[in-house]
Amino acid sequence: MKKIVAHSLHTYLFRTGSWIYSQLVNVRKYQSLVIATRRQNLDVFPWEDAYFLSRLSGLNRFFQREYAKRTDFYYPYFYKVLKKRKAALVHSHFGNRGYFDLKLKEKLGVPQVTMFYGHDASMMALDDVWKKRYRELFARCERFLAEGNHMRRVLIELGARPETVLVQRLGVDLEKISFIPRRMETDRKVRVLAASTFRDKKGVTYCLEAYANVLEKHKNVELSIIGDAGSSKREVAYKKEVLGIMERRRLGGRVNMLGFLDYPAFIEEAKKHDIFLSHSIMGSDGETEGGAPVTLIEMSGYGMPVISTLHCDIPEVILDGTSGLLVAEKDVDGLTDRLDYLVTHPEVWEPMGRAGREHIAQEYDAVTQAHKLEAIYDSLL
Repeated sequence: MKKIVAHSLHTYLFRTGSWIYSQLVNVRKYQSLVIATRRQNLDVFPWEDAYFLSRLSGLNRFFQREYAKRTDFYYPYFYKVLKKRKAALVHSHFGNRGYFDLKLKEKLGVPQVTMFYGHDASMMALDDVWKKRYRELFARCERFLAEGNHMRRVLIELGARPETVLVQRLGVDLEKISFIPRRMETDRKVRVLAASTFRDKKGVTYCLEAYANVLEKHKNVELSIIGDAGSSKREVAYKKEVLGIMERRRLGGRVNMLGFLDYPAFIEEAKKHDIFLSHSIMGSDGETEGGAPVTLIEMSGYGMPVISTLHCDIPEVILDGTSGLLVAEKDVDGLTDRLDYLVTHPEVWEPMGRAGREHIAQEYDAVTQAHKLEAIYDSLL
């Protein structure tokens, strides 16, 4: 019988959570069980062996939350489930979830793995409360996973012991990601795609400025943006900046604002484009990517040339000059120049795309990364 690994999340599963789903699907040596406070997108990311606090009655949920507040021990519902199922290990997704799972894993008497992804290692780590909590996490959790070497260094700087921090790259399912040669056909526009939630760290405003600059020289370029602002004040405020730039640079009618799309629709839209544009930066609130956006891994896997930034672990995903082009953060002139180059040199699209596909196949294949994750579990069990 396979040993059970409990994957712990706050929400199962946010619309861009394909990289977490990939871990569930491709780890075969162990049985993956999910515990989460909230559930969503089960139709997109189906998983039967899952337990959600939101499925409990309102009174029971109230009891669970009050118990957790008063005891600093995570929800007893999850403890009972994992105790009954004889879970062998807790895999916490995001650093804050790792902290809240400490009492759970200690009560169960099992080891814990915590993977950091971005805001948990950057913006949250600036808060004095979370600095203290992370010190506890680093002292009591057995292993920490980072998407790349930049994030690994960040976790060590935050207080994790070097021997406990391992690089575990995010994997994509290359059997479902078919290589699409990007070639310029006659009498059509160059199709550029950007995709992100409207947050400062995503640099959407810089993408728009560069696109507007390129439009002054080339009228055959079309930009589509997948994404929007959520309900948070900072995202709503950032959307106002985005719309302000579109008005100032007279981009109304020149940018296809597609809003949020579910994962399958996002992938179908991406297949229609030639160039992927992503300008990740350190946000004004201190938030960073931590590692690299998974969309870069996916788009490169599909064979799309990528323009991005020298930010966090992005240079490990996008090979500058080989599978894409990288510029410094907030460098609109550099971004304009690289976009202009790809627009006017479509003959490099396919070679760049093939180089990207090969790199992703070597370093970010979901099956290969699942085997590495299984080896990490093995070392603890």
